[in-house]
Formats: sequence, C-alpha cells, structure tokens
Amino acid sequence: MTTIVGNKLNSANKKVLDRMNKKDFEFIRREAQMQIEAGAEYIELNALSLLHNETPFLREIIPMLEKLGSKLVVVSENVEALKQALLIARNPIIIGAVEYDIEKIDYLIDTVMAKNAKIIALIKDKRNNHSNSPEKSLLIAQKYIDYLLDRGMKRQDILLDPLIRPLEEDFNSGRVFLDTLELFKLDFPQVKTMANVSQLAEGLPKRQLIASYFVSLAIAKGLDYIVTNVLDENFIESIITTMSIIGKDRNLQAYLKYCRNHKESKAKVSKDAGTKNKRDLN
Repeated sequence: MTTIVGNKLNSANKKVLDRMNKKDFEFIRREAQMQIEAGAEYIELNALSLLHNETPFLREIIPMLEKLGSKLVVVSENVEALKQALLIARNPIIIGAVEYDIEKIDYLIDTVMAKNAKIIALIKDKRNNHSNSPEKSLLIAQKYIDYLLDRGMKRQDILLDPLIRPLEEDFNSGRVFLDTLELFKLDFPQVKTMANVSQLAEGLPKRQLIASYFVSLAIAKGLDYIVTNVLDENFIESIITTMSIIGKDRNLQAYLKYCRNHKESKAKVSKDAGTKNKRDLN
C-alpha cells in the first residue's frame, strides 16, 4: 500500500523558515492539521535551515505535532538532531535521509531500533554528485541493506531513497529513477522505497504537471512512500486514480470515497456562492 507524506513543513521554504524562527507554533499546527485532513499519513518536518536552533526547535514542536495524532518524518543532515528527534518522539517516527556513512549510521542505529523507528537510506555516491546509474545505485543499496541487517535492523524498517535529480540538471533523471526503483523492487522486495517526486520538476515551469504524471509512473513501479504537497488536489487525484487502475485500491474504495467527497465539496462551494449572490442582490 502506498503511504502519503505531507511535505509543507520544510524550512527550505522561506515563509516556513520565518514562522519557525518566530516560533509561530499556531501556524505550524494549522499547516500540519490541513495536511492530515487532506490524507497525509505522515507529516515531514525539516528544520535544518534553523542551523543551531534546529534541535531546540524539534524538542518543542515534535510533542505538539504528535498531539494532533500525526506520525512524523524528521529530515536532517544533522545526525545529532535526528537522534534527539528519536528520543523525543512517542509515536511511530521515520528519520533520515542518511547516506551510506558507517559513522553516521552507527551513531543512530541503536536508538532507531530501540524506538522501533524507520530509517531513510539515501542511495547516493559520495564521490559523484551526478546521477548514479541504476546498477551503481543497486550496489550501494545492497551494501547499505547488508550493513543494517548485520546490525540487527528489520527489512521493513529500511526505506530506500533512490535520489531524484531534477530534469533541469539531466533530462534522463526521470528514466534513471524509474529504472532504479524497478531494480530495487526486484532485488529487495521486502524493503520499502521512498521519494519526493516533486524534485524531478524543480526549477521548471508547471512543476505540478510533471509531478502528477511522474508519480503515476513511480507508483506503477512500486514506490511505497510518496513525499508530496498533499494540498495539491490535482496531484492527489493522480495518486488515487493510478492506485485504482493498477489494482491497489480494493473495490475502488479510495477512488469512490474521493469522488463522493469531491462532489460534496463542489456542491458546498456552489451553495455558498449562491447564498453570497442572493445577499449581494438584496
């Protein structure tokens, strides 16, 4: 089953960073609540741009978001911040994305297992900043998985992130990602995969147009966790429709529910508009 992760609480966004710096917890709570109501099973929290204030911020915000009933994905390049997030969390949590670096992995792995958490394994060649070939990514993933399994982790707690490069950097990026994903699912069927599909269109016009088609292809290849803007209705439509077409929506329950809710929403908008027009005429 595909899991949707909402990504609106990312400090790379200047507006969000400003609210985080001001400790505008009400804004953050509202953003998280809207994503939950839109269907996000997990909320991604990225406070990396707060720099030295990242860890203190996580200590305050994680308990507040968990009270909403949300499960969290905490993303950072700072392994100390990730470890603190693990220690603070009371609900199921995912942390990452951690590249294949033994020192970083060893710093986190005991706490990850003690908390029954999941780790995002970033499949990236540290010596090459350009896109890996699918075969190269497969070798890195195999080493990463073997090391985690040797340390006692369960396969289902490993999330492989086959790094997506923007099309703007390399027009083959989409094909490379999909080929890599296919290899991962063939060789590691019990290991989950995760990706922010919006990254493919970064820097391009009509980003959501590319992302909505790309997510359909990625789901068909077996992508398990989709990191996305759940408030984008067209994108969510693409996910639900694709799941129905490829037989991952039992008895079309999700599709029919979405259609009912969408119809009710449109009817409410039309009713509200009619009431407003009547008041204006009076």
